[in-house]
Amino acid sequence: MKTRLAPWLIAGLCMSLLSACSKTVTWQEEVPLNTGEVIWVERSMPWVYKGGFGNPFDMAMRPTGEQTIRFEYGGINYSYTGSANVLWMAISTEKKPVLVARAADFGWATANSYTCVTPYYVQLVPDTTGKNWTWPEKIDPWLYQLEVNLIANWPKLDEMSENKFLTIDRSQRNSTFCLQSACRIDPTYNASSGCVHKYDPSMKPNWSTK
Repeated sequence: MKTRLAPWLIAGLCMSLLSACSKTVTWQEEVPLNTGEVIWVERSMPWVYKGGFGNPFDMAMRPTGEQTIRFEYGGINYSYTGSANVLWMAISTEKKPVLVARAADFGWATANSYTCVTPYYVQLVPDTTGKNWTWPEKIDPWLYQLEVNLIANWPKLDEMSENKFLTIDRSQRNSTFCLQSACRIDPTYNASSGCVHKYDPSMKPNWSTK
């Protein structure tokens, strides 16, 4: 006699397996801003059990590439969740924080139909709530040569016990990254692939609700 599991039981088992195969790493960073101020930023990154790039059978716990960034500035609580590989945070002349990422990282440009511009970064700008983020057609020139001030080498699962990082810790963690990549926003940086060559106004508005 065959035994059939109830749908709710199957769903519960599936959720348990997914939960067991996913973890979220959360950490805090001391971030020096272009204004001379220093703030603390909380970041988190989910890790899931999945195959490696180019080898789906190489199963291991790996970061999803989608992060959440939370911080307080000027009495407003800001929150961004998305796949942009944010490496720079700065304060504009309007006293508004902006987040900057290389547009092509993690396929963000392709997913968001970001046009081919030089330099090929994206500038995320929050609304008054601090929750919804838009981006202009290209980044503002005042951001040029800004040095990376967020951790590029994210903490791993085995580092979860250490979840607070000072400015000096960031410099040490980013040393290898800075040898391999430019640690400053390069005004000549071009896209190698993954961008749209013609600007289409119908793409606007671009926004994230998280």
